[in-house]
Amino acid sequence: MTLAAVVTVLLLIFLSNRFVYYLADASTGALPSDVIVTILMLKTLDALVIMLPLALFLSVLITFSRLYKDSEMVAMLACGVSIARIYKTVLVAALLVAVIVSVITFYVAPWATEESYRIQDEAKAEATIAGIASGRFTAPARSEGVFYAEHISDDQSELEDLFIHSEHDGKQVVLSAKSGRYFVNEESGDRFLELQDGYRYEGLPGSSDFRITRYKTHAIRIEEQEVVRSDRKHKAYPTNELLDPEARRQFAERYHRDFDELRRYDAAELQWRLAMPLSTILLALLAVPLSKTSPRQGRYARLFVAILVYFIYSNLMGVGRTWIEREVVAQSIGLWWAHGGILLLTGLLLYKQYGMSWRYSGKSSHVAGKG
Repeated sequence: MTLAAVVTVLLLIFLSNRFVYYLADASTGALPSDVIVTILMLKTLDALVIMLPLALFLSVLITFSRLYKDSEMVAMLACGVSIARIYKTVLVAALLVAVIVSVITFYVAPWATEESYRIQDEAKAEATIAGIASGRFTAPARSEGVFYAEHISDDQSELEDLFIHSEHDGKQVVLSAKSGRYFVNEESGDRFLELQDGYRYEGLPGSSDFRITRYKTHAIRIEEQEVVRSDRKHKAYPTNELLDPEARRQFAERYHRDFDELRRYDAAELQWRLAMPLSTILLALLAVPLSKTSPRQGRYARLFVAILVYFIYSNLMGVGRTWIEREVVAQSIGLWWAHGGILLLTGLLLYKQYGMSWRYSGKSSHVAGKG
């Protein structure tokens, strides 16, 4: 229950933050509003890789802190429940969550990231007025003009009081219209913006070729844009592709990338993906001795220390990933030194609190006495 509550809180924080971010992109025309929810869900799947280890860590910490505060942990130890027995229970839960994290980080997250890139690339290639807000001057994505509409209907098919500035054959062209509508020709499949009751200003005012044309109806054909593949981060590549040297060599040749550099980044990404389920287990094990408090300290006494330890561990993994990419450390060392530090810290805390007797279930009375 605590794990579900923590995950829910983290998800709400993430969703609110990212939603505002994508909403800002939609308001400037950089992203169509109809794909925001889809991209947000895909990004959430990717974020679960980070959220689940942190959520389990905090859940174990909060739960055992409450047990210590209410003296229930002391009672369990006095009744013969050893620290080793408690660790077995925590380890089972950690392994279950680690399996979920493994599936997400090795398969689901790369797919979700690639889908997010693909949707955004296609959205940028669509030469529509999607994403343009009413009452605001906007430069639509991948265009050289400025668009303004005082009012746009909910389905973005009807517009009022339009202003369009663009270039045509090297000349400045300004269009104004009382209304307009967006439609698709059923026979040809071409897309048009039909303007009604307006003026067309072509050229520079005062020049000999400056022209003003009044029109009743004026249709603008909206040309299709080619989908351009944007640069992907390595977390978007499938795991089997990262493990296949020949596939990566072909990728480097196709997109003119340095193969050696590509392999270094592949190795760093693989180390990062492996680190996610491993950190899930290590953080859950660390939370048990880290949660030990006296009844007077309160159940959240160690929460600040735990969050500090998590951020140090997370930053160390980030630094280690950068070191692998820059060949500062060997790929065989990878991120194992960061994991080893957490494992060592867990062992030191257990030894400080219980000595060597925590390993033996038959020493519960001795453990209870020291606790």
